[in-house]
Amino acid sequence: MRDGRFTLKGSPEVEARISQVVSEAAAVIHGHVRPDELRTLALIGGYGRGEGGVEKRDGVERPHNNLDFLLVLERAPREGLKARLDLVLEPLRERHGLGLDLGVTTVRALRRSPCQVIWYDMRFGHKTVAGDASFLPGLEHFTREAIPPDDVRNLAVNRGTLLIINQVLRDQGALGEDARRTILRHTAKAIIGYGDALLYFLGAYDWSYAEKRRRMALRHDVPAGFRKLYDEASAFRLEPDYARFAPSELGPWMDEGRARLAEVHLTCEAARLSVPGLKWSGYAERALKHSLKEGGLQPKVWLRRVRNGVRFRPKASPELGLRARLGLRLGGPRGGLAAAFPFVAFEVGGPQDAEFARQLLRAASREPADLRRAYLRYWGESGDPNFAHVARKLGLRLGDQS
Repeated sequence: MRDGRFTLKGSPEVEARISQVVSEAAAVIHGHVRPDELRTLALIGGYGRGEGGVEKRDGVERPHNNLDFLLVLERAPREGLKARLDLVLEPLRERHGLGLDLGVTTVRALRRSPCQVIWYDMRFGHKTVAGDASFLPGLEHFTREAIPPDDVRNLAVNRGTLLIINQVLRDQGALGEDARRTILRHTAKAIIGYGDALLYFLGAYDWSYAEKRRRMALRHDVPAGFRKLYDEASAFRLEPDYARFAPSELGPWMDEGRARLAEVHLTCEAARLSVPGLKWSGYAERALKHSLKEGGLQPKVWLRRVRNGVRFRPKASPELGLRARLGLRLGGPRGGLAAAFPFVAFEVGGPQDAEFARQLLRAASREPADLRRAYLRYWGESGDPNFAHVARKLGLRLGDQS
């Protein structure tokens, strides 16, 4: 494995602990992957960048985030390999009390994949654990300039969905210690994700957390209030302070954060859609029509749209025009979620926007709480296959669709 730290501020003890976990995980994976199958095994994410977070509990430092591994195979994996690896890693997760996430892909898939934020970050911010250390840096088509704007929008929606989870926890009543920690962690991740999206649209994105934090601090074209939020969230990611807010302070802080992120979302979408001065009124129409242009004439893109058109038959508000309706259908469930997202997460727009979200999400009513629960049900069905597990773990009560 390459030399270098896993964290920016961790002690030698926590660095040694992470190194031990990485070595043990690599040994487990090696036991189930033949040498002729493996191209590279890498640690990605914050610890792969050398910028992972550290939490101090009872005076002892421990890793704060999951460890993210990427296994790159020479050819398509044997049937059931990913499930088997997840199963054999479980004792390691339990023994160390850490999340260990494993992605599995192939040499061909990465070489043929269009650039995404995750792949750009991975190329420049990883540690090779085993195999060919030159492979990931050699993926030269993964550049900042090649990241498509709609992928950055998807990043913002993914992170912003954490705010909807927070609100549903808040809707359910008294917030215990676990819920409070979840809300703080989710909010920090959402703020960082939105700051990253904003830096992208300002032409200042970078793979390094530390460099993005430095660049954001220098952006005088970004409101000072959001710069402060981003800096605080970045500090929390490195060294979380869960005692910062008393329970009575949490609600107002959540509301302020949502309001600021709504402004950032609109700013980013104005840049993505090339509509200076974009307003929430008419946003869904513009976004859905624009989705027909995304990806150009690439065969893979249109094949996906054709499949969506056959399988996806959403309910659409009668106010939507023909092209917007077509964009909604061909964009599939994820495209519809992205168009409805701001009306649910930020409670912006008017009655027509709430009605659009209600019909698409099959919510019981246009009430914000009903829209939030319906959004998360839809997200679990169409957006995140692991969400059902997350919902159970957090105790989310989402009810039934209308």
